[in-house]
Amino acid sequence: MKTKDELELEYLSLKQKYGKVYELEVPLDEDDSTKVATLFLKKADRTVISIVSKLIDISTDKAIEAGLKNLYVGGDDLSLVLNNDDAFLSCEAGLVQIIRKQQAVLKKK
Repeated sequence: MKTKDELELEYLSLKQKYGKVYELEVPLDEDDSTKVATLFLKKADRTVISIVSKLIDISTDKAIEAGLKNLYVGGDDLSLVLNNDDAFLSCEAGLVQIIRKQQAVLKKK
C-alpha cells in the first residue's frame, strides 16, 4: 500500500489529468480499522453509467466490479479490493454516489 505522501502526490497529478477525482477509502479488515485501501476514481461518463445500470439488474457484484474497473485511475492496487469480499461489497455505496444522477428542475412559465 502507498504512503499518505505518495497518495497525495498521485491525487494532485490525477486531478490535473481528469479534473474531478473521487477518493474512495475502503476498509480491508473489519477488525483493524487502520487497514484501508485508498482508490482514486474518475467521474463516470455515460458509457460507464449505462454499463453499471444494466448490470445492477443482473448482479450487484458485477455492477460493482464494472464500476470499479472502469472508474479506477490510481491509488492503492485495485486487486486489494477486488480480492477481498468484505472490502469489495463496501464499495457499493461510494459507487452509487458517483453514478447518482442529479435531478433537473422543470419550471413552467
